[in-house]
Amino acid sequence: MTFNTPFPYNASFKIHIIIGGILGLLLSFILITLQPFNLNNFNHKYGDVLLLGFGLVKFLNYTVAHFVENYFYKLHKKWTLWNEIIFLILSSLTGAILGYIYLDLVFENQPLSFLRLILFLYYIVLPILPLLIFPKSVLRYLIIKSRIKDLNTNNNENTETKDIASEKIILTGQSVNDKLMIFKEQLVYVKSIDNYVKVYYSDEKLKSKMLRASLSEILNQAPFLIKPHRSYLINPEHAFKIEGNSQKAVLVLKNLNEDIPISRMAYKDMKAVFH
Repeated sequence: MTFNTPFPYNASFKIHIIIGGILGLLLSFILITLQPFNLNNFNHKYGDVLLLGFGLVKFLNYTVAHFVENYFYKLHKKWTLWNEIIFLILSSLTGAILGYIYLDLVFENQPLSFLRLILFLYYIVLPILPLLIFPKSVLRYLIIKSRIKDLNTNNNENTETKDIASEKIILTGQSVNDKLMIFKEQLVYVKSIDNYVKVYYSDEKLKSKMLRASLSEILNQAPFLIKPHRSYLINPEHAFKIEGNSQKAVLVLKNLNEDIPISRMAYKDMKAVFH
């Protein structure tokens, strides 16, 4: 495995807010229950509340760090193992620096000292840096990997649903050769012409086929169609729009040269479908 190997990444702020929240709560829990670094010597009426502040600092640090990593991710359109390692180290170091500032200002109530910061980083942060990085790296990998898996599952389910929606239908007439097999969503509308029907369907462009059949026979074969007028059936899956009023209204569709009339009795039903 090389450092340029692609690494799981999710740009969603919601996911990283969850990760930052977990990291902050984990740090607060450790500080309150174990009280390392002689924090037990800190005597304050609201000591536990102030310790929770470290968790808040951790959360804010991670959130800001995600803004930065998101910028680089969008800039380069990829995320590698090397990017992940750099992010983990830098975000942990900046988090430690912010933690030190909080420690000096709140716990010891003294002016900030650059020398004390260097000593703090060298003697305390560097020895435990792997421990700071480990929970963050595990959380990021597991949660982001799980999220990506869920998205892939949803995409597969959507693809399966689309395949089901794209079922084929067969329209037949009274003659032996009267047959038209198309996908359901291809069917646009059907028009009655004497003892025949003219079926209009989309296949890159609008096409039509004559069948010796009645509208009622077509409706039995394709019950998803609706009847806006005694001489027409339409497929409501297409984005028809109503023009006119209840006295005189038509259905129009982009790239369709013919306006489909709406009878007065069917007007309310069409309004309910194409509102």
